[in-house]
Amino acid sequence: MIELCVIIYSMSTQTKITYRMLERISHIHRKIKSGCYPNTKQLAYELESGIATISRDLDYMRDRMYAPIEYDFTHKGYYYTEAFEPSMQYHLSDKDLRVMLSAKTLLSHYKNTPIYEEACTMLDLLSSNAMEGKNTALMNRIAVAPTVETNVNQEIWNAIQDSLNQNHILQFDYTDRWGKKTEQRRLRPYQLVLDEGVCYLFGFDEVRQAERIFSLVRIKNTVVTGDEFELPDNYDFESRCKDGNFGAVFRKTAEHYVIEFYNEARLLVKEKIWADSQVFKEEETKTTIEFDSSQFLKIKSWVLSNGCNAKPIQPEWLVKEWKRHISEMYAMIEN
Repeated sequence: MIELCVIIYSMSTQTKITYRMLERISHIHRKIKSGCYPNTKQLAYELESGIATISRDLDYMRDRMYAPIEYDFTHKGYYYTEAFEPSMQYHLSDKDLRVMLSAKTLLSHYKNTPIYEEACTMLDLLSSNAMEGKNTALMNRIAVAPTVETNVNQEIWNAIQDSLNQNHILQFDYTDRWGKKTEQRRLRPYQLVLDEGVCYLFGFDEVRQAERIFSLVRIKNTVVTGDEFELPDNYDFESRCKDGNFGAVFRKTAEHYVIEFYNEARLLVKEKIWADSQVFKEEETKTTIEFDSSQFLKIKSWVLSNGCNAKPIQPEWLVKEWKRHISEMYAMIEN
């Protein structure tokens, strides 16, 4: 996974704890608490880690978490000399907890995806014992409205993570959005992109010889090849959006948009930042917005979603698409 880290401050020392380390500590605690006297060799085998790594984890639990761990030479394993539960309450403030639990709520857009499961596991490990004695009433006052959920296959997710971590070309079969055509692709993966509950993979498509973005739910039969690639300096996805804030699907070049809004939409359109370059012009019966963006698909949907309260003026392709949709809807009414 894209490793999630939390910085925990203990006195004057700054210690970086990774998600993987938290998983190991949780497992070690459960084994010791069960009274089965685990040793470093057994724990290393169970956790698929090195003995030295487990030894460092035990030292961290003793020194930073004040775990009363001792070694029993008769049973040849570790035990607690007194009742103990790992707690982060000395490391986490009320504000820290609120931030973490709020993050978990906000991530609910990505339920049924590995990134949600992995993030929640880490957040739960951090906050479970730290909740004791804290005021968490605010957490029940934050909610995310239900949205359409997508499912991401764990094996495909793992392959994508491996290709990203190793900078290896990813080969896969991809089906278009209409489900009519499936082609094999070879991608130099640059970034995972999250957009309103949907996960995308952005990179350079060697078949098309151009940058492309792919929905993870339409990716099948992934193979992480042994072919390495060099990540370009300007790989960042956000730089492709050309000032627009309309989601993941974009064109290579930006276009200038002019859209008129009427009635109640006049007020609503001014409540958000649709693009960094946006400019509003007020007239007696309408509000006009102008901006530059490369994110054509969401802009088209946005205009259509406003019905008779939005009218595109530029670019020409959007005007034609808007008229076509209106004509088709009118034809449905007539029939």
